[in-house]
Amino acid sequence: MSKPLRDRLKAAKVELVKVKTLLVKHSNAGKLPVDVVAQFNELAAFEKDVEAWLDMLAAREAARQLLTGLEQQVDSADTVPLGQARVKYQHVRLIGVQAYLASKWALADRLVGMVGRIFCTANAAFDVTQPAQLVSEFVNKERKRNTSAALYESIRQTFGWPIGVSYALRNHFVHDGGQLAGVDFFDGPTATSKFAISAEGWKRIEDKATTYGVAQSHHRVGAAWPSTPRDDLRVVLDVCERETDDALGVLVGSACHSIAIHVGYMHDEL
Repeated sequence: MSKPLRDRLKAAKVELVKVKTLLVKHSNAGKLPVDVVAQFNELAAFEKDVEAWLDMLAAREAARQLLTGLEQQVDSADTVPLGQARVKYQHVRLIGVQAYLASKWALADRLVGMVGRIFCTANAAFDVTQPAQLVSEFVNKERKRNTSAALYESIRQTFGWPIGVSYALRNHFVHDGGQLAGVDFFDGPTATSKFAISAEGWKRIEDKATTYGVAQSHHRVGAAWPSTPRDDLRVVLDVCERETDDALGVLVGSACHSIAIHVGYMHDEL
C-alpha cells in the first residue's frame, strides 16, 4: 500500500469529523430516529481517540527500536543496558519482543474494535465483553459469519498469513514467555545467537498460525516474505508489521469513509 498507518489514521479522523459535522448540521431536523442518531454520534466520537492511537503507534515504534542492534551492546558478561542497569542479553531480548508485540496488538485491538462497529454484525459489533478483533473477525475461518463476505475474504486472503504469524508470535511471547514444553523459541540464550529462531520454535509458530485458518499462500502477490525466516526474528516482525499495518489501514480507512458516505446519504447530502 502507498500510505503508512499513521497517515491512514489521520485521514480517518477527517472522515469522522465529517460525520460529526453532518450530525450537528441536521441535529434539529428530526429526520432520523433518536437511536440511529445516537449510534452515529458514538461512531463520530472515535475521532477523539485518534491522537491516542497515534501515541500507541509511537510506543510500538519505540519498542521496536529497542531490538535494533541489541546484540552489539553486549559486554563480556553477556549483559546489555536496560535503563540504568545492565541485564542479561536473553532477558532484555525477551522484554523487548514482548513489549513490541503487546503494543502492536493493543493498537490493532483498538482499531478493529472501532471498525467492527461498522463492518461486523450486531453480535460482534456490540459485544462489549469481547469486541471485534482482527484475527477473530477478519482472518479466522470459523468466524466469517460476523463480517461482510467481500471484506472478510479480501483481508484474509491478502494479509492472512503475516497476520496469523504475528498473532501466533504475540500469544507465544505474551502468554508463554517464548518457551513452552522444553522448547525455546530462540536458537540460543546468548548474544551470539542474536535473534535467530530455533527449528522447533519456528515450527510451533507456523503450526499455531494455521489453526487460525490461514495458509502461507494468504499474502499479497509480490509481497516479499523472508526466504529464511529463522535467521532473524526482527526481519519477520518488520514484514508482519508492514502487512498488518496495511490491513489495518484498509479496514480503518474503508470503515470511516463508508460511515461518512452513509450518514451523508441518510441526510440527503449525497
